[in-house]
Amino acid sequence: MTTTETSPPPAATGRRHVDRLVRAHRGRFAWSYAFQVVGGVAPLLQVLLLRSVVDGLVEERTVGTQVAWQVAGMFALGLVGVWAAYAAKVVSTGAAGAVIADMQSSMFRRLTTMPIHFYTTVRPGAVVSRLTSDAHGAEAMYTSVYPVVVSGVTTIVASVAIVAVIDPRLVVLLVVIPVAISYVRKAEARINELIGKSFDVTKELASTAETFVSRDGAVLARQHGRTRHEQAHFEEHARELAVLSAATAKAAATSGASYGTAFVAITAGALGMGVWLVAEQNVTVGSVILIVLYLQQLQAPVQSLLNTRYPRMRSSIALDRVEAVLAAGPTGDEDAAPSTRPGTATAAEPSPAGPGRDDPAPALLMRGVRYRYPAVASYSIDGLSHAGDALSIAWLPLTGLDGNIRPVAVARDESEHANALDGIDLAIGRGEVVAVVGSSGAGKSTLAGIAAGLVDCDEGVVEVAGRTLRDLDEDRRAQLVAYIPQEPYVLHASVRDNLRYANPDATDAELLDVLRAVALDDLVRQLDDGLDSVIGEKGHRLSGGERQRLAIARAALKRPALVVLDEPTAHLDTSTEARVRAAMGELFGDAGVLMIAHRLSTVRHADRIVVLEGGRVVQAGRHEVLAQEPGRYRVLLESSSQDALS
Repeated sequence: MTTTETSPPPAATGRRHVDRLVRAHRGRFAWSYAFQVVGGVAPLLQVLLLRSVVDGLVEERTVGTQVAWQVAGMFALGLVGVWAAYAAKVVSTGAAGAVIADMQSSMFRRLTTMPIHFYTTVRPGAVVSRLTSDAHGAEAMYTSVYPVVVSGVTTIVASVAIVAVIDPRLVVLLVVIPVAISYVRKAEARINELIGKSFDVTKELASTAETFVSRDGAVLARQHGRTRHEQAHFEEHARELAVLSAATAKAAATSGASYGTAFVAITAGALGMGVWLVAEQNVTVGSVILIVLYLQQLQAPVQSLLNTRYPRMRSSIALDRVEAVLAAGPTGDEDAAPSTRPGTATAAEPSPAGPGRDDPAPALLMRGVRYRYPAVASYSIDGLSHAGDALSIAWLPLTGLDGNIRPVAVARDESEHANALDGIDLAIGRGEVVAVVGSSGAGKSTLAGIAAGLVDCDEGVVEVAGRTLRDLDEDRRAQLVAYIPQEPYVLHASVRDNLRYANPDATDAELLDVLRAVALDDLVRQLDDGLDSVIGEKGHRLSGGERQRLAIARAALKRPALVVLDEPTAHLDTSTEARVRAAMGELFGDAGVLMIAHRLSTVRHADRIVVLEGGRVVQAGRHEVLAQEPGRYRVLLESSSQDALS
């Protein structure tokens, strides 16, 4: 009667990814449940032996040897119960830990292979919470909920069966249990609501802490006089969480007290009925003691089962969040690693790029490339993404949402159905530098993302060194293309580790050579530990120009066939810019270079300039020629404003 109320939810039919991870450890869980059953039955058998001892003593028919064996049996059953519970706990905890590790690893794989647009919709704090708090929140389902259910149901069923065998009339006493359950169920809707709110508030706390307990967040708040506002905002949520926790604890305590009251009534009734049965129905004293002990033993598992409703709900929410991440991605191919998907090249193939390669194929070839921004819903994850908030990738357009959950590009005059790139044909030869210019929203950065293999075009073909990017996995694309954004990401690691991230086999001599080429050798020598110097989170020990040069040096170690640059000299002074430009000619001399240009000084030195407007190529040629022709390039040039090319 109580098992319907307290049994765990059916193996989540909507959690096939989570279920697959759990099934991999089903053998260990089966052993855990077996130990739980043994641990639940052993105390009941102890009471049966106690009944025999009491009845024998009352009737004066028990001899010393018999009592000794009965006591020894009770002792053995006690040990069996204790060590079975121990084994169940150890095995279930180990299996649950393995499942949680698999969940975290699978989520990390999924999150690091999502479409590049996805990263504009999430805050780092939400991702960290999903990988840690949510994953570990699910652990209680396997270490507390299911083991308690197995043990509790075993104890309840066995106890009720034994009581019914002794005297079926005693089962009537148990009617108080469902009455108590019906009372508590009325309060559970409120408790569930409180727990759900606490999840949301905790997420907001984590997000606020992640955002503003950081250099960039602190600078942003201080520059705008918002530090106290953010402190007050955090304190408000902290107080709200404390109130929710107290209210939830009070509701749970009220529920527990109601069950305690019910079992006090059950025990009193059992004693009264037991006395009557002994006096009038020829029932033994041992049987009465057995009944009272069983009813008291019944209280603990029933209470434990009902108490699982709250951790079960928390774990269910956490498991739903884990499933949302694992289920994200291309349908039917969610679990395949990029290097193992059908139709892709493998990383074991020899690299086609490298200095001195005799390959007639151009560095980059685009034919009929079209691209339309996808709907936000196609790459966001429920409960994790803040759909429409472009937060972290500068070269992706800022998007919002209209009432129909479709992407709306900011500062674009085209309709929502317009292509960001519309029929692009472009070829870049080995050793050629092509600059791409255009007004804001023209499609420059989208073109760079597609050329770099970070985004696949909707129509057309993109080839690098004769290889079609769509047919290559991530590793092969990385070997062919080096992408250097305007704000490069620098690891919180040493200079050596940052450089070797692109080429783990690079020697110190090679590292020093590329550092010398980009004018960073003097800086490294000045650092206390040279190449082993840690340069801080996101490279905060370096200036913007130094981070750019470090990124150029890192890319050079890959020896790519194509280099995609987003104004790599934007933070450099004139003299350093000239040196770095010359260094890039040396470092990337055998590679084609696609440069997103924002500064006229960069454009003038390009071998060819491509002018984009509305996602189309409207002009192409050298600076000297385009500057004399009427057209969009001349308009941009005559504006003499960096904003015109940004």
